Parts: sequence; C-alpha cells; structure tokens
Amino acid sequence: MGFKILSAIIDINDQLSEAVREGLQRVAAERVCGIVVYGTSEVLEYHALLTTIKYAVYDSLSKTVPVTLVPQYLLPNGALKMDIYTLEGSDKITTGTISGVCYGLLENKYESLLFIEGIAATNFADSVESQSREVFGQLDSLLAAHNFRVDDIVRQWNYIGNIVGSRAGKQNYQEFNDARTAYYSSGHWQNGYPAATGIGASGEGIIVSAIAFKRADNSGVYPIDNPLQVAAHTYSKDVLIDSRADAVKSTPKFERAKVITTSRGACCFVSGTAAIRGEQSVEDTSAAEQTRLTIENIANLVSKENLEKFNCPPYELEYQQLQVFIKRAEDFDDVRAVVERNYVSVPTVYTIADVCRSELLVEIEGILTSQ
Repeated sequence: MGFKILSAIIDINDQLSEAVREGLQRVAAERVCGIVVYGTSEVLEYHALLTTIKYAVYDSLSKTVPVTLVPQYLLPNGALKMDIYTLEGSDKITTGTISGVCYGLLENKYESLLFIEGIAATNFADSVESQSREVFGQLDSLLAAHNFRVDDIVRQWNYIGNIVGSRAGKQNYQEFNDARTAYYSSGHWQNGYPAATGIGASGEGIIVSAIAFKRADNSGVYPIDNPLQVAAHTYSKDVLIDSRADAVKSTPKFERAKVITTSRGACCFVSGTAAIRGEQSVEDTSAAEQTRLTIENIANLVSKENLEKFNCPPYELEYQQLQVFIKRAEDFDDVRAVVERNYVSVPTVYTIADVCRSELLVEIEGILTSQ
C-alpha cells in the first residue's frame, strides 16, 4: 500500500460537470481514493450541491468514490475547488456505498485503510447533539462493516456550522465534543486519539469524514504531542465553554498529530493548529502574528526531535497539502504572505471559517509524507 497522497486542484466555475471531468482526466480512475470539494453555493443548498457534484464525479469515473463537500467560502474568489486524492502503489482500491455513505478501502496482507467521505446530518435544523449522534452512528456502521473499531480512526475532520454559537445555553462546539466523547467511549485508544480538526462551516450542519487504518502486526501508529501545547484531551475546564450550571464539558478528543507507517512509507496528519501555547490562546495579536505562531507550533510538532520523543522514527517529512482557515476575509493577504514565506510551493487551500475559540483568527492543518 503506497500511502503517498497526491493532490490535483482545479477551479470549478459555472460548468460543474465539465470542470469535474477535466480535473479527473489528470489522474487514473483506479487510483482515486477520495475527492474533497471546498466552497459554498448561493444557488444550491448543501445536500443538493453535494448530490450534483457526486453525479458529475460518477459520470467522469463510471464509479462512485468518496466525495466530501466542505461548506466554507473559498478564498480569494468564492468559487469551488476540488482536490483529488490518489494513493500510489499496486494495491486495489475498492469503493462502495453503505446507507448512502461512500468509502474507499485498501487492503493487503500488511495493512488496511478505510477512507470515509464526509457524512452530513440529514437535517441541519436539528440540534447539534442529534446531528452528531446520527453522523457518528453512520460512521460506526461503516467501520464495523469493514472490521474496523472506533479506535482505528487515525484522522477525523469535523465541520461544525456556527461552531462558537450557542443553543439553549450550550456552545455548539462543546455540544459536539460531548457527543464525540460519548461515541469514543467504546474505544481503547492504546495508540492515542485521532488527529482531528474541529472547524466552523457555513450554515448549521454537522459533517464528519475520517480515515481508519490498522496494520496486521498492530504497530506503526504514533500519536504525536506538541511540547509547546497542552494535549487537547487534557484541557482544564477553564478553557471549555458551557454556561449551564450542570455542564459536563468534555474535552476535545484528538492528538496534535498522528503518524502512520505503511509498507511503503509514512504519513503524518497534522491536526487543526492555532496560536495556542499551553492551553491558552495567544490573544491581542494580528492575524499575521497568529499565523506565524501557528506555523511555529507545527514546525515543533513535526520536527525529527519531537517525533523521536514519541518513539516515532525520525522521518524526513514533506508537506503534501495545507489547509488554512481564516476567520476574517480582510486578513487573507496578510495570512497568505506569512504562509507562502514559510511553505514555498506547498499546495494550499484558503477558506473562510470560524475557529473554535472566538479570539483565534487562523487555523492550519496539513498532510506530510516520508520521501
């Protein structure tokens, strides 16, 4: 199994089907393990736009593949953008659908990997708890159908509409974290929680996508912490928001990064990272300065020295892609200047998205692979 991820990015404008077909001509259909589309539409609501994109992908590939639609305004022009993820190697990628959710599965005698598309709640008007319960139920069914457990999840993306907003006195992000904690309670987590991103999205919906991975010898999965930050799953109650007197306030269950090693190399998933030191946000700074501090956090996280601290081989890692979430559109130029100065020629997607703390202006996630 070659887990090096290649990303082909195209702009999708008015002629959606034609643009999708053009983009998919750049890669071999049998190597596509997933597609991620960034952007929103003023014409189509989320589920209708997702359906349109899926039909266009099927028309181009003559098969279903996992498609995740991330409802965030794409910078700088608000169009849609599509990333096509492929995996190298000779192993066959099997795709299929269970209860309307598409997956991509790779298996050989050494390892198995399951790529699950963004699972969107049916009704975005439902409570965060109800939506989360539905989404996690579908995710669990996909995992169980392929003999994975919840603690085999190595990467999870959580898109939360109106993330810092509240309903009935409970912050939406906190309500999602409580639901995630309940779902994770059945896992053992010997290899740490998944790398994860919890980020805002347009509208009020909950959307979750994930990658699960396991090796036949039960090795090769490394949770990586950051010496500059407190592990998110050990946060104190002081940084969790819930105004109710009887609030539980579960911590966000994720690791700062997760490294997996396959028969053909390593992959490092960097969780959504912001300007947090210890467990406190670095406040009263510009978006550019928060971006610099965030990049410093990531550099420490993925350094050879830090990997060795967590018993991970000190791989030479190279960035395959970055995703930069910016709270305010007016900060785009300043943030991009800092990112491009530090990550030369790394494919980067910029979107408008609210971060999980009101004082934070920027969040960055990434994927790196060994060379």
